[in-house]
Parts: sequence; structure tokens; C-alpha cells
Amino acid sequence: MNALIMWGLTLWVPVLLCVLNINETKFKKNIVVGVTFPRAAREDAGVLGLLKGFKREQIILCLAVMAVGVLCMVLTWPVLRFLPYFLWIDLVITAQFVSYARWNGKLKKLKKERGWTVPVVRTASVTVPAAAAKRPSLWWFVAAAVVGLAPTVLDRTLWYAYLLNAVLAFACWFGSRYLYRNRAETVDENDAVTQALTRVRRRAWDRVWLLCAWMMAMVSLCIFLSARLSAAGGGAFMALTVVLALGVCAAAVVLEFRVRRVQEKLTAASGEGFYVDEDDKWLWGQLYYDPNDSRVIANNRTGANSTVNVARPGGKVFMAFALALLFIAMPVMGVCFDSMGAGPEPLAVEDGALVAASWGKDYVLPLEDIESAELVDELPKNMVRVMGTGLDSLLKGRFSTEWGDATLCLDPRTGPWLKVTMADGKLYLLGGGESNVVDIIQEIEK
Repeated sequence: MNALIMWGLTLWVPVLLCVLNINETKFKKNIVVGVTFPRAAREDAGVLGLLKGFKREQIILCLAVMAVGVLCMVLTWPVLRFLPYFLWIDLVITAQFVSYARWNGKLKKLKKERGWTVPVVRTASVTVPAAAAKRPSLWWFVAAAVVGLAPTVLDRTLWYAYLLNAVLAFACWFGSRYLYRNRAETVDENDAVTQALTRVRRRAWDRVWLLCAWMMAMVSLCIFLSARLSAAGGGAFMALTVVLALGVCAAAVVLEFRVRRVQEKLTAASGEGFYVDEDDKWLWGQLYYDPNDSRVIANNRTGANSTVNVARPGGKVFMAFALALLFIAMPVMGVCFDSMGAGPEPLAVEDGALVAASWGKDYVLPLEDIESAELVDELPKNMVRVMGTGLDSLLKGRFSTEWGDATLCLDPRTGPWLKVTMADGKLYLLGGGESNVVDIIQEIEK
């Protein structure tokens, strides 16, 4: 079920990327698909033809990668659940990047053929001050952190989860301040347009971070409510968190398109005379590379987002980390999750101890320290993972249950399970479906 939920939550991502890229064919700040053109290019048949081809390829690419995703999910289930998913994510990102770069190159070539390349590099002016925009108060982020930490008063068991959410909520304030380049959004010599563009982008950026801060606060409340008020336990937490995440994503997308519409409107008359052209600083129209810029953070040219300057050491480190995460860590995670998905190993009694094992970690319980052991045909209905693994075929680690805190290493799909109470009061729930459970209990009772 976990993998199916992951597929369900991300199969629509190619559609979003397709819509965003098609929006790139609308002139904003004189830019389409990462290429700057003069106003005359907006009616040029060659430019319009390439933009039409780009849009067509985006639609085909979207349908193709979604079809590949569905095939991966159907053909590899249930042998492989996570590895195909993570490889598909890499495919979506790579295909989108390559397609954008290809059409960006075609448009740059046409620009050069038409003689539209600016002979002298014209960069965005930093002398025009950014217009003052009303910023969210620090106290809004502090309030989100307090709300995120509040459940600790009533629930000390999951204190670390509430603390983490509170820290992340407050960290959003730093994100809004320091992951953004305070720079005037200069397009041409119209200072009023520059100030309006800067103000719109700044406001949208702040709102997204404020949304994220309060999402983290709400996640804490979801953890608390799912553990206390719902028999579905972790399932309720997942459902509530998914709803919150989708809500924040939807709000962020709405803000992004709103910024793009404003940029399109405000610069509709630009492109005559002086206009900013920084195409040489954007590799394939997507990666900012400027050795003369001392800042690591850079604003994307359109929309509200920020990126990094890959010409700086910090930018190189960030990019290397991102690539390693996408193309090394994610496939490795897929292999690991699929290995864990095989479920726990059969229970065994070895060298005077009960042994429960699964993927690299054993729970060894000396028989002399076991106070009681009994078979259970039903697991507690309300179990919340405190720390560990929560897959369809493996629950492992520390869980909060109606029987108290327990250490689990079991397959929740089929019983019976072994409930073991140690002399020190620790509770273990082990196994799942073993045919030799009765023999194991007899060994423990000897």
C-alpha cells in the first residue's frame, strides 16, 4: 500500500511539469523557454513554429512518462515496488531537463541566425533599488513553531517529532530571508515596472514559506490527533499529512502562475531599445552560471523561485549533492526498501535466546529474561510508529500501542504473532504467519 500511495501521489507530476513548461512559451520579461528575444520576435514565424513544436513535445513527453510509470507499477508489482518508482522519478526529471535544453538550443540558434543576439552583454541593473514590500512578521513563524511544539504538553512519547516540526517551521523564516536574492527585477529602463516585478516576486516568495511553516505546525497536530482520536492510527496521520501537503503544493502552484501572469502583463510592451539579456549566464536555459557573481543564491528569471549559482563553490556542492541524491541515493533507497519489503525472517530459538531478524538488525531476547509469551491473533488497532519502519509487509522498531510502548518486528499481513513481555517490562510483538510458533512458545516455557 505504501508504494501504491507514492505512485498515486506522483503520477500527476509530469502533468504539472508539462503545464509549467508550456507556460514557458508565453513571453515574460522578453523570455521564452529560457531565451531572450526582442519584441519583433513575438510575431516571427520561425520563433512561433519552434514554440509550437516545444509545446507538442511536452504533451507527448508527459503522456509517455506517465505511461511508463503505469507500466512500471503494474509489471513489477509485487516483486519490486520501490526501485521502479525511484528510477521513474529520475526518468521524469532527466527527460524534462533534456527536452527543455534541446528546444532552448534551437531557439538560441534561431536567435543568432536572425541577428538578435545583443552585441554587448546587458545584465540586470542592480542600481535600481527593490521596491519595499510588506514582509511577514517574524512572529508568524514563531507562532507556527509554538503550535508545532504544543502537543508535547500532552504527549511526551513523540516529543522529538513535535520538536522537529517546530524547528522546521521556524527554519522557514530563514528560508524566506536567505534563500532569496534581493535584487531588482530589471527588464528594461522602466523603473516603475522594475519595482512592481520585484514586489510581486518578493511577496509570493514570502507567502510560500509562510505556508510551509504552518504546514509543519499542522503536521504536529496531525500526529497528535491520529494517535489519540483515530482508530486508524498511522493511516489517519498519513491521510491528513497528504491532504496538507497537497494543499500547500496547490497554493504554491497558484502563486507561481499568478507571478508569471503579472510578469507577462507588466512586460508586454518591453523588448524595444534597451532590454536585459543574460542568456549567456544560463546553461541550457536552466542552470545559472556566472563566475563574476559572488552570490550563491540567484533568482530564476521568470516565476517566483530561486536557484543556485553553479559557478560558485557552494553552488557546485549543492548541485553535486542534488545529483547524487537523485541518481545514486534514490535507486539505492529503492533497493533497500524492496529488501525490507520481503518481511521479517522466521522466528527462531538459537543459543538460549529468541531471535527475530529483518534486514540487518536482530532482536535477541534471552529466554531466561522472558517473563511471558503468548500468541495473539489480532494486532492492536491503534499503533503509531515512534521510530522505525512502517511498510505493508514489515513493521519494525518502536511503536506506541494500546498495550503500551512496544518493539515490533513483524509482518502485519498475517498472524499469529508472538507477544513477549520481558522481566524488565519491555514489550515485543514479533513474527507473523510462522508455522512453528507453537514450538517456539514451548521452547520459551521450558
